[in-house]
This record gives sequence, C-alpha cells and structure tokens, in this order.
Amino acid sequence: MTVAYLAGVRAQPDNLRRSAETVRAALAGPAGAQAAAASRWGSLLAFGMGASSHAAAGFAAVLRAGGLPAISASAADLHDGVPPGLAAAFLGISQSGRSRDTVDTLAGVPAGPAARLALTNHPDSPLGAAADTVVTLGCALDTPVSTLSYTATLQALGLLAERISGRPQTDWDLLPDLAAEVLEDDVEPLAEALTGAGCVDAVASGVRLATAGAAALLLREAAHLPTASFATHEYLHGPLETAGPGHAVLLFGAGREVSLAADLAGYGARVVLVTDAEAGEPTHDNLRVVRLPGVAGLGGCVLDILPVQLAAQALAERAGRPIELRHMPADTKLPPG
Repeated sequence: MTVAYLAGVRAQPDNLRRSAETVRAALAGPAGAQAAAASRWGSLLAFGMGASSHAAAGFAAVLRAGGLPAISASAADLHDGVPPGLAAAFLGISQSGRSRDTVDTLAGVPAGPAARLALTNHPDSPLGAAADTVVTLGCALDTPVSTLSYTATLQALGLLAERISGRPQTDWDLLPDLAAEVLEDDVEPLAEALTGAGCVDAVASGVRLATAGAAALLLREAAHLPTASFATHEYLHGPLETAGPGHAVLLFGAGREVSLAADLAGYGARVVLVTDAEAGEPTHDNLRVVRLPGVAGLGGCVLDILPVQLAAQALAERAGRPIELRHMPADTKLPPG
C-alpha cells in the first residue's frame, strides 16, 4: 500500500520494528539455514534494480568486510544472461517481487548447484516463484518514491549478513529509536546546500556505497535534481574536476571523505558531510556537517539516508512539485504472481 511521502518517511521507526520481527522469524527457520548454507558454497552475488541494487552493494560490502566472497550488480548488468560459474549463490532483491529484470536474472541462473535466494515482501510473487529460498521483508507500506521499503531492505540484509557470518554487528533493537532521533534533526542546512545546484554528486566508500547510490537516486526521483554517485577513491580520479561554484557534493563517511570535504569546499562546491565522526572535521563557509549516531554496517546506512529523505521533501516543496513517479514504463514490472 502506498502512503504520502512525508508520512511514510516519519513512519520508518515503527516500520523497522515490524519488518525486523518478520525477517528474524524467517531467518530463524529453514530460510535462514538455507541462506547460510548456500553462502558457504562460494561467492554470493546480490542484485536488484533501483534502490534495491544500491542496497545489494552495501550487503556485498558487509560480507566482504567479514572475509566472505560477495559481489553485487544491477540486474540490468545481467540482462543478456547469467554465465555458468559466475557465483555459487544468487540473491535477488525486490520489494514487490515483480521487477522484471530482477526476476529474469534469478530465473535465468543456469541449472546446477547454484542457490537462488530472494528477499521480497511477497513470497508468492514472480521473484518468489523463481527462488529456492525466500526471506519475507514484512514491509506492507511504502511511499511513491521508495523510503520505507529501502530502509527495511537494508535492515533485512544486515540481519541476513549476520546470519550468514555468525557475527552480530548491530544492535537492531536500538535502530528504530535512533532513526526516530535522526528524523527530528533540522535538515534545513542540507536542503539549503542542495537548492539550486546544477548537479549533486553523492560520494561514499565501503558499505556506504549503498547510501551514495540511494541518495543520488532519491534526489533525482523526488526533487528532480541532476545527480551522480561515486565510490570515494574513484571520485578522486577525475570526477571531482567538476567541483566548483554551482555544484553540490554529498559525502557519507568518516574516512577519506572528511579531508575530501575540505578540498571540495575549497574548490567552491557546496559540500555536505554526513558522518558519525565524533569531531575533527574541517570548517569552511561552503561546508555543512550532519552528524549521526555511530552505527556499524547497514544499520548506519539506514540512518544515513534519513536526512536526505527529509531534504528531498523540503526541496520538492520549494519547487512546488509533488513527490511522485511520473515516468514508469509498464514493462518494468511483471503481473502479480
């Protein structure tokens, strides 16, 4: 069911609690055991479309950080087929379970020992039908531009990563309360920095690549801003040449992103650093800092995206534009299962 954008954004703490119950129940049963077993066969490939593909990038980064072989892709990268031996396990991610490219990719995994896993709200969807094992998301609501299902997906993938690795990383019980706190923060400085920008670059590394990609997509969909996303160290090799007056950059992280923020502000770009660093970030007239609670892994990505969601609402209001999807080709979705 679709709900109004701002109401949905503010409903995320309760939504995270409900979704966590559903996902934990699934992972405590056969689905969790099968997912953990499949990951031990070799490399895992996680994929999806849109926000789901960005969540997949964060999931793969978390597994790699724990020493497990994992990669991510947009399902569009596999449009021409999945070659044998590409991975030992495949995880398709789609809130609706009807994203055509994601379903086609999972269904196209060559016959053999490779495991097909799915994360979706609807086990009886086409994606669920293509999977050997389904983890149910438990997120009944979403906004016209994905907010609730995106953060619930991040949480579900974090719980799945912990089930696979056997190493708890995040206090998921605390996450909804932290999300509620972040949603009360003033995002006016962030919205002001992005207002009128000719382009917005979203930049991050590691697990927060999920946030960079999702933030760029959200600002395109909700605020109609030209955006791009980059891995931090890739950004240093050419893409930052556009930094200057009229250009905005969103940086997520507490590593190389901190010094990069100072450099970009010095070049004349409007810079927002979203970070859980306790202190020590540079100061500059062109730099704004959004400080968040320190949460590891995909839980941190849940918090990262919340100020961007609120800023997107403020930007749309300033432009007098409703937040809605205007151009969604009919062939991107399959009929319900």
